[in-house]
Formats: sequence, C-alpha cells, structure tokens
Amino acid sequence: MLEIKQNESLSKHCTFRIGGPAGYFAVAKSSEEILEAVKLAEDKKLPFFILGGGSNILFNDKGFGGVIIKVNIGGISLDGERVVAGAGVLLSQVMNFSADNGLSGLEWSVGIPGTIGGAVNGNAGAYGRSVSEAVESVEVLSEEKPGEWNVKNYSKEECRFKYRRSKFKHIGNREIITKVVLKFDKSDKEKTRQEIKNILMARTGKVPPRPSAGCVFKNIKKENGDLVASIGKLVDQCGIKGTRVGGAEIPVQHGNYIVNMGGATSGDVKELIRLCKGKVKEKFGYELEEEIIVM
Repeated sequence: MLEIKQNESLSKHCTFRIGGPAGYFAVAKSSEEILEAVKLAEDKKLPFFILGGGSNILFNDKGFGGVIIKVNIGGISLDGERVVAGAGVLLSQVMNFSADNGLSGLEWSVGIPGTIGGAVNGNAGAYGRSVSEAVESVEVLSEEKPGEWNVKNYSKEECRFKYRRSKFKHIGNREIITKVVLKFDKSDKEKTRQEIKNILMARTGKVPPRPSAGCVFKNIKKENGDLVASIGKLVDQCGIKGTRVGGAEIPVQHGNYIVNMGGATSGDVKELIRLCKGKVKEKFGYELEEEIIVM
C-alpha cells in the first residue's frame, strides 16, 4: 500500500538536512505504487518530483508544493556475473553484495550514499570511475503519451551516459528508473575487500564529517573525458575555503563541498554557490556547473 504523508519535512529525506515541507510525500515500493503517486499528483493538478536517496539535492526552505515520490523499490539478486537491483536499493548494498559474491567493479563507490537508481540517473562516480561502466541495462516507467505509462528497457548505449549525466537526468519525470542490471568482473573476494578498505582509508579526512550533498560542482573536463581542472583545487586557490554564511560553510577539508554546520538554510548554501562561481570565474575564467540538483 502506498505510504503518503502531508507536510512532511524534506530535511529528513536528504543528506544536506535542509528543506521545508512537501505538500505530499509518497514512498513507492513498486512500479504500481509509483503510478499511484503520479495519479495523485495528476488528480490534484500538482507537479511531482522523483526522489532517490536524497544525497545529491538541495531542497528549498519553502519546501515543494507538489508530490515528492520517493522510489523505494527493493530487491537484489545474482545472475551469474550480473546483479539485478531495484532502484531503491542503496549503492553501498549493491557494492557489498557484488563483493560478497566474488564480483568487482564498484569498489570506488565505498562511502558514497544514495540509491542505485539515483546513481544511474546522475552517473555517479569517483576517482575517475563511474557507475555507467557496470550498467548493462535499465528498466524504467516511460510516459510515452500523456497519462500513458509503459515499462521500457534501455541498454547501456541507449542510456546516453556522459560525465555525471544520463538521458534520464534531463528528461524530466517522463521516465522513472525502477530496476538496474549491472555486469561485473569476477574477482577474488579478499582482494576486492582489501581494495574497498584502501579506498575508504583514502577518503578519510578528505570528506567533511558534516551533512552535505557531496561535490557541489562538476569537475571541468574535455569532451574525451580528460580532466581540465579539479574544482576543489580551484576553490582552494581562490582562498575561500572556510568561508561561512549562516549555518553553511565551505569546509577546509574539500573546496568542492558545502556543509551544514547546523541550522543552515538553502539560502545560505546558494550564497556560497554564488561566491564559488564568482571567484572561480574571476580568477580562472571557468563557468562552474552544479553537480547537485538545486530545487
């Protein structure tokens, strides 16, 4: 049965711990429940927004007057060298499940929050790797005509993955990820586990221990994927790490983060985003593009 709440604080459903109330907050555990929530929005003539783990988003302090649909479809299974996961399964669960079954390919994701559906939507990545490398196919609910939804499957190529993006991220709510099939390489379990530990140790001290949405801006890359500039380093060279506005701060540990030091508002974060953009543009001439979704 679809779980629906009214005036639910969005700060409880994102890693930034920022955000006002949602008009309606629906937790969908199946494709059928997603469509039920969509119908609720349509019947009330309200917009709806699809939410995964809330780890890459800044909600507005005023909230969202429509229907937030949290995709909480579970289920994870093994099919040879493939892992099949519902869109609501945590990325960390997929990583651990694959490692426990002698498969490698997601070690880089250790410590990264969020769901596999959200990770595929934004082509999450770290250390020069991305989730798209492991994706074999994606199942979605697709609105092919107004009010007419069907199940579709896309191959990796059809997902049109690029750096921190996929076709789903820019198509609005017309296609909703429900299931992901990933293909991995066989590996030695102990070797994979050690690699996970090594990466986690490397992250320690670099990731600020405060509520955040991860890296705020996309690194600047060439068309072939080669790194042009690390945003963290550019912000550092602008001398603005440690700058605080209200309850939000650019932490000294990482220039491409903004953290909630306690009581931060979306306005505080947006002010720091503007500061970073302005300083980097002034000093280096680069136009920064947000990696996070700003509502």
